[in-house]
Amino acid sequence: MLKQEYGKNENLDGHQERVNFSELSRAERLYKALWNHVYPTYLSLSGSDHEKERMLLQMAKTRPDIDFFMRLEKRLFPWVHFGRRSSFSLYRSFKGRGLVFCAGNGQFEFLVTSIQAIRSRLKSTLPIQVFHMGEGDLSRDRQQYLRDMTSDIDIVDVTQLLDNDYMKLGGWSIKPFAMLASSFEEVMFVDADAYFLQDPVVLFDDPGYLATGALFFYDRTLFPGWAVGSDWLKSVTPILSSFPPTSRMFRKVSAHEQESGVVLINKKTRFLGLLATCKSNGKWERDLVSYKVFHGDKETFWTGFEMIQEPYVFMRNYGGVIGELRPDNPQSVCGAQLHEDYQGRPLWWNGGLYRNKNEGITRYLKFDYWMSGGGHQKHRERFTTDAEKMSEILRDLGLKSQDQLELEPKDAEWDFKESCLAGAKVNSLTRREKDLANGYVGIDMIAREDGQKINAGQTLDSKAHDWDNAK
Repeated sequence: MLKQEYGKNENLDGHQERVNFSELSRAERLYKALWNHVYPTYLSLSGSDHEKERMLLQMAKTRPDIDFFMRLEKRLFPWVHFGRRSSFSLYRSFKGRGLVFCAGNGQFEFLVTSIQAIRSRLKSTLPIQVFHMGEGDLSRDRQQYLRDMTSDIDIVDVTQLLDNDYMKLGGWSIKPFAMLASSFEEVMFVDADAYFLQDPVVLFDDPGYLATGALFFYDRTLFPGWAVGSDWLKSVTPILSSFPPTSRMFRKVSAHEQESGVVLINKKTRFLGLLATCKSNGKWERDLVSYKVFHGDKETFWTGFEMIQEPYVFMRNYGGVIGELRPDNPQSVCGAQLHEDYQGRPLWWNGGLYRNKNEGITRYLKFDYWMSGGGHQKHRERFTTDAEKMSEILRDLGLKSQDQLELEPKDAEWDFKESCLAGAKVNSLTRREKDLANGYVGIDMIAREDGQKINAGQTLDSKAHDWDNAK
């Protein structure tokens, strides 16, 4: 049985030994085998899911395998047992596909703009669920504004569906739990400050997603030489898929691998992978381990899938840029982080509409150009700053020196502080892409004005705006 266990009200500060990810990975893989073993028995029981769970608990008294599974699930994922007695009833409740956002009062204006971009400009009909962590997180007046703003949108308090006494959610950690709690079978998480240039529904037909049931996006290539994350993952999960050894993180080319501004998961096929990701975002798991070795939630998606051995895929392009030309270098594009679709066309970007919000430059971008972040080399594993990895490559190729190594062109390089990318082709956005991106500024101006009015205590009617034509 899993030794790692803690109560709802325990404080584990200073007790990192209580959160052992090596043990956790082994336990999750055992849990996966047991889940697949017990679920057919659950399905064979008659009655509603409530009745099935009651009968399963009775069976556990005489079936050691079921008893072990139920106790292991309660220890690994206690927040699931909130108004339910097993994960099976939650799993069977999912239907349809849709978009999930998370936002508190501080992200409200970004959220309004992102949703209206999808609804009023791209004309997407995908249902939307907005998750929050209670009225202290997203106020009632803001919730009502969102409900009235557009069709087919639900506002959901995640703490009413999963046990927050265990999760103790805050900041980024809500994201995978919102995906889990969502009623959608096929769920696409979207950051509040992410904006699409195509109807997001196209991602549900992405070949990689259809093949694996889980689609992730690469982050920018930044901060080479960082080894904390890769060394940690190798230490806790010695058996890995074929992806990590070729990743930029393991090659020490980039500190970041995944960008979690958009994440797609088919919960009917990859439910267990999402459970494992959620576990890495639990209160003590994130505070004591995962958010120390990684930057927030981002890497917990693919590493969670690795820990429980579930398949996933990354969109092939590294994070690029969308925006305007750099004044002192017309071969460089500056702006927000862009992501392409599998055909190499601009799909969505993250980071909002400002020139460089991280550096306090809050003027709106002029969206005219974009540049790919790369990642297309046939032998991209040969780009490495890891001496041991390079020696292995040279040995396999029968070469004596790195100078003999034939390399394809390198990817474009980031100026992180200026949020500019240079070293690849400068592409012009199409007329439609320019109209969409620059048109979102008009929506954002309304959202920010209304946000200030709500802060001042005014009651607003979000239906009063002409969102379709705001400029």
